[in-house]
Amino acid sequence: MNIQQLKCFVSLAETLNFSTTAEKLNLTQPAVSHNIKSLENELGITLFVRNKRTVNLTIAGHSFYEDLEGLLFRLDQSIKKAQRLSEKYESTLIIGYTETVFEKNFLPDLIKRFKEQYPQIQIQLKKSNLTREKEDLLNQKFDIVFTTEDNLGKDTDFCFYPVHRGSYGCILPPHHPFAKESELSIEQLNHQSLVLFDDHQSPPTLKRLHRQIIENCPDSVYTYGDTINTVHTMIKSDLGISVLPDFVIGEDHEIVFVPLSHTEEVIYGIACLRSEERLEVKRWISNIRELFT
Repeated sequence: MNIQQLKCFVSLAETLNFSTTAEKLNLTQPAVSHNIKSLENELGITLFVRNKRTVNLTIAGHSFYEDLEGLLFRLDQSIKKAQRLSEKYESTLIIGYTETVFEKNFLPDLIKRFKEQYPQIQIQLKKSNLTREKEDLLNQKFDIVFTTEDNLGKDTDFCFYPVHRGSYGCILPPHHPFAKESELSIEQLNHQSLVLFDDHQSPPTLKRLHRQIIENCPDSVYTYGDTINTVHTMIKSDLGISVLPDFVIGEDHEIVFVPLSHTEEVIYGIACLRSEERLEVKRWISNIRELFT
């Protein structure tokens, strides 16, 4: 088993296309096929089910991918870190972010300010999955993540620093009858077409709110969006209305935010390992706390 085989496997697991994987890795398609077949033979398991038209992961392949993805990422980071020792940067700060409007509005200026103060520190932004952030911090895939306080729970392995106290509201197009309301109750959402954000990527407070809505709105029609942008697009397309925290809503004339009554507060911020001692992490946290406290 070698690194090239593992990289071929991870890439193919993500693209499910031999030619795309070959192009990404600068290999020939037969070379990709050979690497995958050799890996399967060495492991003694079938990783992919393939025919002339489609490629899909087996259950064993999916499990192997989930475990291997983080290992390869850390390997790449270790190699890059070693290479950087003789180059421009002294260290790297890897920040996991969830693509909220809040992050898009504030991160560019935060990063510019940080780079002016500490030009020797390289910053990398990586898309994070809310439900895996604790695991990714423990595995050192990220140094810092943007997350919600409830997502960390009472786990003492992490430190949380709040930057925004948010609330939940109904997201709808401006021509909707509810758009001019100052506040809505959950019961008022009954009989509506509701677009709910994917529970697998939602913080616990939003999951609980979803359950409340489903219990109190039995006559509503439900569909789901797997990204915030997808939910926004569905709302703008008159496919329904949604319920989301205010920090994922930006200035958009095609969307209106109406607060929901009697819902939990959701606290948004950054988190890192409690055992974190790296100076660059502490400097980033210090900058954040200066701006938002």
